[in-house]
Amino acid sequence: MPFERLFKVMTKPWVMLLYAFLVVVCYRYVDKPVAHFLWLAHLSRQFPPLVWFTHAGLGAVYLTLFFMAGVFFRYVVINPVWQIRAWFMLANTLFASSICGALKVLLGRARPKMWLNENLYGFYGWQFDAHFMSFPSGHTTTIMSVALALSILFPRHWLAFILTGLMVAFSRILLVHHYISDVLVASYLTLLEVGFVYYVFRKKSWLSPALQDNNDKLERSMRQFGVKNG
Repeated sequence: MPFERLFKVMTKPWVMLLYAFLVVVCYRYVDKPVAHFLWLAHLSRQFPPLVWFTHAGLGAVYLTLFFMAGVFFRYVVINPVWQIRAWFMLANTLFASSICGALKVLLGRARPKMWLNENLYGFYGWQFDAHFMSFPSGHTTTIMSVALALSILFPRHWLAFILTGLMVAFSRILLVHHYISDVLVASYLTLLEVGFVYYVFRKKSWLSPALQDNNDKLERSMRQFGVKNG
């Protein structure tokens, strides 16, 4: 499965160290100049659709959608496969978003506009003001949890899901809502969080009926059995 291969590579010690080094370099030397350049570019005015596109990372929409889908396939149109898919998507989004929200409050990193307007940069700790909730990126966390979870359920389309997630995440940088390091850390943490939820679901044998590859193999086996015994 593509997700499992990606997770295996990204959790290698040398990859983790290299990634951490990249985040530190961005924080020290890249975040501010890039934010300043993009601030002057005014991309929200140049490309208005970008503002709408970035809303694809709104967490409340997905949490509501997946919960309603789970209830729908549990009680209205009974479908165990789609029901577990909905609960799996909900679990990933909720778990990742909860950790992200806690880190935002605990770390209290000032958003790019706080540096551009008031020269405030860095971490201020234990903040409930949204202006100090830049790290990690919430929209990135949401969209990447959705993209990665979908890549598990439908591995044949994994590249399209992940590229879409990365584009939404990148829009947060282009619109100067987040620094590069905010998005990098959010993406990596989300990979770990989705990996954990995936491990729990697989260990409990909840997910097997909902995986596309498993269903495809079952259908092929049934067709072959039918041909042989027809």
